[in-house]
Amino acid sequence: MKNNLTLKRIGAYMIDFFIISMISSIIIAIPYLNPNYDKYVDASKEYNELLEDYYDEDLDVNELNSKTQEMSYKLNKNGYVYIIADTIILFAYFGVYAYFRKGQTLGKKLLKIQIVSNDDEKELKPYNYFIRVFILNSVILNLATLIAICFSKNTYITIFTYASNLDTIILIIIVLMLLFKKDNRGLHDVLAGTKVIDLKEPMKEETKEVEIIKPKKKVKKEDE
Repeated sequence: MKNNLTLKRIGAYMIDFFIISMISSIIIAIPYLNPNYDKYVDASKEYNELLEDYYDEDLDVNELNSKTQEMSYKLNKNGYVYIIADTIILFAYFGVYAYFRKGQTLGKKLLKIQIVSNDDEKELKPYNYFIRVFILNSVILNLATLIAICFSKNTYITIFTYASNLDTIILIIIVLMLLFKKDNRGLHDVLAGTKVIDLKEPMKEETKEVEIIKPKKKVKKEDE
């Protein structure tokens, strides 16, 4: 069933996202990987304090948004190593690992679904998986952020805002396509030439009608 497959795909992605988040958390906790680690920690504390002020109603929404943009610049400028690491992890897990596991991440393995070619007879190549990663996993936002931190704070905010909006639009399009397209293919599937199948769903076998030919009765000729 289409709805069942959609739920499985969402569930598998949530499992995979949790795994990626755990790996990223471990990397962030290693100080020597980031030359700006102390500044990054200080910026993180400032950001958490900012949220606490908002929850305590010491800040209104407009002040929060304004200060959040400034904090985003600080965090990403001092944590660019983690953006690069996150991008590498995404390609390694959803791209390389999925390729060698024949279209299955850990989440897809658990929920018995698999990425295959939209053309059933064609074997998927690494680039098919990489296109999926690029579209689905906010890689565009990561790359835009790395470019944006090279400029001033105001330029960063402009680039980051546009990239965030684009990322949100892409995600909405993917979700809508998964929910309403009959073939259950998202934008990332269409561009990568892939689809996801449910391995527990029984294969449909075409049954051909067999024409039963009745033997003709022999007519006995009367003796003349």
